[in-house]
Amino acid sequence: MAIFSKSKKEQKLPTYQGESVANSYDRIIFESLETDDDAYITMLARDLIDGSPLVLNFEDLAPDPANKIMAFLSGVIFTLEGQIVQINKKVFLFAREQDFKDGTLKQFIDDVKE
Repeated sequence: MAIFSKSKKEQKLPTYQGESVANSYDRIIFESLETDDDAYITMLARDLIDGSPLVLNFEDLAPDPANKIMAFLSGVIFTLEGQIVQINKKVFLFAREQDFKDGTLKQFIDDVKE
């Protein structure tokens, strides 16, 4: 599935105190979920809170574990005033509102959404 490839145009990134600042697209964490372990879900939530958008593939999970993860991360997204975007039937993007401001997530969604 092409959803996990990162082909994109060359972009000039902003700098802060002389260091390059990664855009939202460069911070995406791609995960194919296989467990609903609490520590794992909490780690994903921490990544989201710390500014890494998540693209999560729920294909290998049964409905109950998938619903548990979706409910928990939906609460995190609500708190962060973020968004959940359905990429396809079982793949979702979770991101904070500010992660959409540079336009790279919108471009990613447009490139991969079915």
